[in-house]
Amino acid sequence: MRTNGGSSNYHAGRFELRRRFANNFLGTVAYTFSKNINNADEVFAVGLGSGESSFAPFPSIFGGQKHNYGLSVDDRTHRLALTYVVESPFFKEQNGIVGKLLGGFQLSGVSTFESGVPFSIQNGFDADGLAGTDRPTFNPNGQRGVRAVPITNASGCVTSYINPEIVTATNAAGAPTAYQTIDPNTAQFIVNPAYVAGSPCSTPIIGNLGRNTERSPSVYITNLTLLKRTRISEKVFIEARTEMFNAFNTPNFPSRATDVIPSVANALTQGLFLNPDTVNTSGGGRVIRYQFKLVF
Repeated sequence: MRTNGGSSNYHAGRFELRRRFANNFLGTVAYTFSKNINNADEVFAVGLGSGESSFAPFPSIFGGQKHNYGLSVDDRTHRLALTYVVESPFFKEQNGIVGKLLGGFQLSGVSTFESGVPFSIQNGFDADGLAGTDRPTFNPNGQRGVRAVPITNASGCVTSYINPEIVTATNAAGAPTAYQTIDPNTAQFIVNPAYVAGSPCSTPIIGNLGRNTERSPSVYITNLTLLKRTRISEKVFIEARTEMFNAFNTPNFPSRATDVIPSVANALTQGLFLNPDTVNTSGGGRVIRYQFKLVF
């Protein structure tokens, strides 16, 4: 299932525009267009639940690594970064009380826009009997984000399929006990049943879905700093600073796919595709920090 070898390929084009400090403004625009593809993201991660597992979907000797070739979780097709510093042109000399109150202001910041994180959808069952990170079968004509999960009997035979997003019955505690049945031909992801050796109706199945075929919503972050310097003398001044990380409080996803969404198929919800804002986020809240210091 594992190998100590791997293959990756990265190409990028980069554009940068700089404006040196003039007329109280400094700015930089940097844009990168790239693609990062490989057949493994992490050589040490193990286990079915890891979206970055080094396991191929089936043994490498049978072409598992080749079948695993796809986007890296580090791929960011588009990345735009803006940096800027704006100084107030008013009361720069800070003469008098009014000058000291209204002069010495500076606003600076960094705004970053980038593509979301690629991640894999896993099958949730060992459908081929070879362990590894099985993936479901992709149905291009199925409804976006909808899954068909098989229900099997004791012999491993599929008796029906359900849509785990639509609950039809619950117990006294409110936990789901039944789900709506579904025609698998109407689902985008058809989960393959676990392989049961010796079962007359169970055969090894390898899903056709590729690795890292989905991507989380794009990332947008702005960090701002508002600075006020008040001069007391030529060498002494008071500096008050307010720093805002993620100033506009936008949802931000971590840089690794396993933190974005659980990779096991049964944890993947249709809401990811229909309402991206409902996906669990991490570390996205605004943070404000204040500083006050005397420089001499």
